[in-house]
Amino acid sequence: MKIPYPKHPRELRIRIVHQDVEDGLLSSIRTVAEIALSEKLSDYLVRLGYSNTHIMGIIVQLMTQTKVRVDFRNYTERLELVEQSDRLTSSQAISMLEDFLAEKTTPEEAQPNSLNKTTQKIVVQLPKLGKPDK
Repeated sequence: MKIPYPKHPRELRIRIVHQDVEDGLLSSIRTVAEIALSEKLSDYLVRLGYSNTHIMGIIVQLMTQTKVRVDFRNYTERLELVEQSDRLTSSQAISMLEDFLAEKTTPEEAQPNSLNKTTQKIVVQLPKLGKPDK
């Protein structure tokens, strides 16, 4: 069931604070930017994949709590809604993301028996265990 939401992701502004991680510690803030949510969603879709459940978790947290921190191996991004009034319910956030994904999905990708299916690469990295003795 489609749940209405007030704004399209291209109308929602988010603030991104990017910090590198060096030797397990956060460095100083590298960049701060304000962009449309649709840009960050497109970026995550390319990097994480169209069927990635992490994207759903990130967007639901961002839209319901107004901020979320996303940790990658080499850096951290803190996403925050610029306008707190843009906050949504979980159902609205899920509906918004599903609609956005539907816009981005080509008819070929939507067909389950498509011959153009690709294998998804999943990389699991174990944490580094200290520095080796010299």
